[in-house]
Amino acid sequence: MKYLQQIAPGLNAYKLGFDPSLLTTLRAMFDNHLRERLNREGYAYLFTGMEQINIQMKAEDLQFHITSYGTAPLLWISNNNAHTYAFFKSFMDELDIMDDIKELVDFDNKIEIYCGFFVVGKKMDRETWHNDFQDGANAYTLITPLFELDASHGNLMYKDESSTIKIHEYKMNEAVIFGDGFEHATQPYSETDNLRVMLSLTFGTDKIEYWPTLKQTIGEQSNYMILPCGHEKGSCQCVPG
Repeated sequence: MKYLQQIAPGLNAYKLGFDPSLLTTLRAMFDNHLRERLNREGYAYLFTGMEQINIQMKAEDLQFHITSYGTAPLLWISNNNAHTYAFFKSFMDELDIMDDIKELVDFDNKIEIYCGFFVVGKKMDRETWHNDFQDGANAYTLITPLFELDASHGNLMYKDESSTIKIHEYKMNEAVIFGDGFEHATQPYSETDNLRVMLSLTFGTDKIEYWPTLKQTIGEQSNYMILPCGHEKGSCQCVPG
């Protein structure tokens, strides 16, 4: 592999550094269209973790879907139309790591970028251990800080080959990429006034045969996503329903 470095022996998880300028557009998007609204008093309930969140936000031509990880106080803000998706996809394209990903994934023609997210929180009061994908999904998650994290903000907890809990410290301009079999959680942290903002993308195989496995975890994460076949979710005949 040219760019990816395994974070620990035997794990389906990697890290890579990248040019900080690649985040400029997405940082501006968050600062100009989401930060002020999320900090309004009327939106404080989004970060309490008392209920499942499922709302929409619009800003000019940009559209976002906001959901929570169950009742945990962590928001997943996804692209909710093609125009917004294009900004997330551009970041992934400019990383230029698809040749590395092709060594990890069963694919026909290309690696498909499924969806982009801002992952936002003000606290994490619990450990939510999980795998992003079922075994054999042939897909990956990328996550990296969008802005400098506070010293108190939680890092990435994961389990190594012997199921020992380890901590990976997030760094600016360094992304973590992981696939099936990688059990992880956000490290709990106390409530803070500063938003903890991460950038995340899901991507992987272009073979629609893997969709039944993929959809078990990513099928309901967002309203708008690109399926392995390259079509928008809900707009093609490649998958039933």
